Amino acid sequence: MKKLITFIFFLLIFACKSEKEYQLSDDIKSELRKEAKTFMDSLKSVLVYKIQTEGIVSAVNVCSDTAQILTENYSKSKNLSIKRVSLKNRNPKNVPDDYETKVLKLFEELFADGNLSPEVENIELITENSTKKVRFLKPIFIQAECLNCHGQEAQILPEVSNIIVTKYPQDKAINYNFGDLRGAISIEKVIK
Repeated sequence: MKKLITFIFFLLIFACKSEKEYQLSDDIKSELRKEAKTFMDSLKSVLVYKIQTEGIVSAVNVCSDTAQILTENYSKSKNLSIKRVSLKNRNPKNVPDDYETKVLKLFEELFADGNLSPEVENIELITENSTKKVRFLKPIFIQAECLNCHGQEAQILPEVSNIIVTKYPQDKAINYNFGDLRGAISIEKVIK
């Protein structure tokens, strides 16, 4: 209950921003929500296609290599900083910064209390080194196709496990179940 109250308090603080910031945040929120969905849908479609056409073993590279390239290209094309982050990262490039860590911990608390849904988002205007930015995070949940590489250790194919251990000796991203909180998509946009 305390965690739910904390989340509601966070929403109230957001709602009390100046009218100009609040209006800007509504516009930006809609844009970033759309960008997050488009990006995650495109990544998922590449992964599912690879699984269907070449199998699970070949699909391991989608999340490790292809996803990083897609992320960089998407960020550049949209003039955003976009990434997937997790407290239980596999790829060292997906380690959250301090801000993302704070939000991920809030998401974990909400998830543990049964109060985290796909509609939950975190959006905040911040100023960093005299630059105004919008930070947007939305939770990522484990889907069926994710379990091939992130599921219970005993259920991951040995060939897949070998690739993961070789590429990511410090891997922390296994033993998930369907619907678990995996991490978040994080978008940062500079406001001009």
